[in-house]
Amino acid sequence: MADLNGVKNLGQQAEAKLEGAARAATHRAAPQLEALARFGYASKGVVYGTIGLLALSLVLGRQGAATDAQGALLRLQDLPGGGWLMWLLVLGLIGYALWQLIRATLDPERQGTGGKGLLKRLGYLVSGLGNMGVALFAARLAREGTAARNANNEQDTVRQILEWPGGQLLLGIAGLALLAVGANSIYSAYGAKFMKRIALTDLGAQFSDTLKKIGQVGLSARGLVLGIIGVSLLVAAFRDRSASVLGSGEVLTWLGYQPAGKILLGLVALGTLCYGVWCFVQARYRRIRIEG
Repeated sequence: MADLNGVKNLGQQAEAKLEGAARAATHRAAPQLEALARFGYASKGVVYGTIGLLALSLVLGRQGAATDAQGALLRLQDLPGGGWLMWLLVLGLIGYALWQLIRATLDPERQGTGGKGLLKRLGYLVSGLGNMGVALFAARLAREGTAARNANNEQDTVRQILEWPGGQLLLGIAGLALLAVGANSIYSAYGAKFMKRIALTDLGAQFSDTLKKIGQVGLSARGLVLGIIGVSLLVAAFRDRSASVLGSGEVLTWLGYQPAGKILLGLVALGTLCYGVWCFVQARYRRIRIEG
């Protein structure tokens, strides 16, 4: 028994040392990680601003498109200096992904381990992994000058999940989680609850109010898109079929085919553009805390 207690104590000491080392490393890297996270918000703003502009151009009958982050990156690559821009976006998107993973694991914003807190942290984790995937696509685009965009990427992923044991249940949980995240985004936008993490102290009241409204419109549009994707996942789980799953680009296309689709697509496109602008606002004014 004494030996077992000794092993247990050694394990606890080792765990405490590892935790202390991780905290020390995080403390030393905090300023650099904060700068990288801010650059990440700006990079995300470039991507979503491009998505919104392309969708608005489509509504206006110009050479636009209803596309996603990968499609936006392909368009940005075609600009003069697009290769250099891709490398900057790679760095920024990796920075944003790391920030989301820090929020999920270290919980610097103290969401806690309750049901609501864990759901938010799960959303941060999914966001971090998703943005890392976009960063890898941008890196391939920057390195090779071209990259094949898989238009059925979401369907392929869902098809694989449905082949797992309990895949329908997992997909249904993912759909509910995404629907909850979308609904929370709209709720937060309606009450401007997101402003508690924004410090606009050096701006005038009128300009601050304008930025707040841009954030409300942008977060509402983003929440609507996420909610529709969540519903499509629930439908796919219920039918045990991946064909009904929508990505963000497919959501924009789907909106365009609805009654008054041009108006719907225009509103969501404008909201997505506002979301891109709001990402730039966060890059400058968001309160970012790296350490838990």
